[in-house]
Amino acid sequence: MEKDKSSEYIEKLAIYFEKANFAEYIELLSKPWKFFWLQFIAGLLRGLGTAIGLTVVFAIIAYILISLLSRFINLPIIGEYIAKLVSIVNEALKSGVRY
Repeated sequence: MEKDKSSEYIEKLAIYFEKANFAEYIELLSKPWKFFWLQFIAGLLRGLGTAIGLTVVFAIIAYILISLLSRFINLPIIGEYIAKLVSIVNEALKSGVRY
């Protein structure tokens, strides 16, 4: 009876190690350069994925903000102000005023 419980426990443990790919993990740890390169490539891909993901998220946020701002801000008024400012600067340059 005691033998049945221990053998059942060992079988469960073996199934657990098999599901966890424990043998592959031990093999990987026994080859440090392979482990290093695998982790290096995984880190590069994680960084690339993060960069691409953040670019997409910020592009969406920028698109939403631009579309919202174009509805609420009257851009011709700003354009007129900038045109007036440019004409003032041009007149000052023609008259030779130095600041």
